[in-house]
Amino acid sequence: MSKKRTFNTLPDFLQNLHKEGATLIDFNGNKVPCICVNSKRYDDIMSSVYSKKLAVNTLLNVFYDGYDVFVDVQMEFLDIDIVEYYLLHANDMLEFFEALASTGLISIIPNGSLGKSNSELFMIQLPKKEAAENALQIIKANTHDKDKY
Repeated sequence: MSKKRTFNTLPDFLQNLHKEGATLIDFNGNKVPCICVNSKRYDDIMSSVYSKKLAVNTLLNVFYDGYDVFVDVQMEFLDIDIVEYYLLHANDMLEFFEALASTGLISIIPNGSLGKSNSELFMIQLPKKEAAENALQIIKANTHDKDKY
């Protein structure tokens, strides 16, 4: 697995947040968490993996301070030299991480495809579902209602 990224300050985290967004979609009756990417990046990934035997090592690096939780989702596409990073601010994404822990699946979708069809979903099964379950527990324990402070 490639080297994990590090961030030193809250502005570091905020500057590196994944800007394309994340969402949930219904796939055969299950909520599947999806990371949105721009259409060009999605096409680049798809053309790189097309007709290849593929394994994707997915790592969830969780950063927390008892108030904010950030999850850096690292996807290393083995044998094709692609590593993708998606830094998410997990405080407002509890349902996303609950679905991730429940299904053990995450998807990459191009922006603008939501609701059109499920044909543009690139599904990835987590190698260790327990990592998502552990991340969910950390998120639940370390995010708090900011209005209470």
